[in-house]
Amino acid sequence: MNPRTMALLQVESVDLVDKGYRPDEGVFGVPNVAEQIAPGKSLRDDLEGTESCEGIVPHLAGISETMLWSLHNRASETRRSDGVLDDPESVRIQSAINYDFARRFGDPAGSLAARSAEIDRALRSWLQHYPDGCVVSLGEGLETQGHRVDNGRVRWLSVDLPDAIRLRERFLAPNHRFCHIAASALDSVWMDAVDPQSDIFIVAQGLLMYLEPEQVRRLFTGIADRFPAAEIVFDAVPRWFSHLTLWGLYQTPVYRLPAMPWGINRDELEPTLRNWLPRIAAVEFLDYRAPRGLPRVLADMTNQIPVVRHAVPSLVHVTTATAASLRTVNRNTIDGETSPTSGHQEYRFHSEDLTTFRESQMTSTHDSVSRADTTDGVLAMAMQNASGGNDLAKAMTKIITKRVALGLAAVLDPVHADHVEFARMVPEKIEAFSAAGMVMLNQSGEAGRQMMRLASHEVMTTACATIEMTGCSSPLAWAEAQSRFAHAWISRATSSLNTMGVLMFAAHTAAMAPIHQTVVANAERLGA
Repeated sequence: MNPRTMALLQVESVDLVDKGYRPDEGVFGVPNVAEQIAPGKSLRDDLEGTESCEGIVPHLAGISETMLWSLHNRASETRRSDGVLDDPESVRIQSAINYDFARRFGDPAGSLAARSAEIDRALRSWLQHYPDGCVVSLGEGLETQGHRVDNGRVRWLSVDLPDAIRLRERFLAPNHRFCHIAASALDSVWMDAVDPQSDIFIVAQGLLMYLEPEQVRRLFTGIADRFPAAEIVFDAVPRWFSHLTLWGLYQTPVYRLPAMPWGINRDELEPTLRNWLPRIAAVEFLDYRAPRGLPRVLADMTNQIPVVRHAVPSLVHVTTATAASLRTVNRNTIDGETSPTSGHQEYRFHSEDLTTFRESQMTSTHDSVSRADTTDGVLAMAMQNASGGNDLAKAMTKIITKRVALGLAAVLDPVHADHVEFARMVPEKIEAFSAAGMVMLNQSGEAGRQMMRLASHEVMTTACATIEMTGCSSPLAWAEAQSRFAHAWISRATSSLNTMGVLMFAAHTAAMAPIHQTVVANAERLGA
């Protein structure tokens, strides 16, 4: 180790001791965000005059604001007598925040609270095997999971962007077992803070869908390289929902969901993960649906329909081959004498890293997404649909020819006819067209909502134009205003037509998917 590194590590150790930390009792070798604010300045100093959490106004936007949405779900579910989650800490935090949750996010369906409850169960089961294990929660926000599953021994690392960690530490103070790192989940700084020899469980709830697909792949491969024995739980949204958020999906009239570039259907998840991570032992889908009411009924119905059941949100538990083998060995703890923080050099954190905020931000995905609601996008989708239709027609022609041949053979030799093939013809058609009908029903509802949004926007715009033109002081000003609004109307009309065109083609593609899948299966089975 060179002299400069040794000096920095010595400074770091003194800094931690001065602030009440002992090198032999730390967990991750990194201070919490209070020590990252400024050299020689504590969180209490930074928040002087705001020791009471009452009336805190969160300054969050974009993806970070979604932590308030999930907080709203968990707190509301806790207040219900039939709630699926008991989370008094969320109630306390929500009550102390000056924010109109109901107006912003609407009435919670409880699905996000159900997601948290299911991950709680997975964590409790894991902690029975590894009571001294290390849990890393990526993009944790105001989630209080660590407090719900705490066994008094687990070590917990919360990772989120600086603004999110600032807000989190107003309610959930870090300590020697619960630590915070203010950084993007894509930044390897959090990996440096975790002993790779530990038993590790990584949680990424409400996070990965906001990343680009390539970023998700790199995150998974990075985790697998650094922590080959880790277990991972994450959730994902289906492709159709991802597309809607890219076009613009409103949770309420005043809240538009952030873009979710990474959408993946349930039947694609395991092959994709195994392609990324060859050492996977098991991919388990945890129960994740609304806990009650019409959303629960629809979720139960969807799970009974082939093809459609793959186009729903997923909650996934990934176990690596190494982690699976370790469960057969009686490993209770990692010896406290070899705590990661007994040797700071293992983590390569320097004092300049620890006294300033890590301003690593998640890459903004909304602006970089290639949007389909343009004329070129609509034409491309039309050509793609036409090409897909031609391929489907060719495949169906081959299948019909093959079945006609089977029918003639059956007439000539009934005893040796393929009765199994004939028996499946009608049921498979009913199943495929039923699935297509359900997709069309869902798509038509979305098209109706989109048309209502477009119409409402036009009414408001027309009213504003009328008011402005009425206030014009001269014919020239009136003509200029009229020309400006006319040009704006043409632009909006083109955009609206493109949007509806995209919805139409997307509905056609989605509805044809189950039929296409049936045709492909028939072609493979019949050798057509």
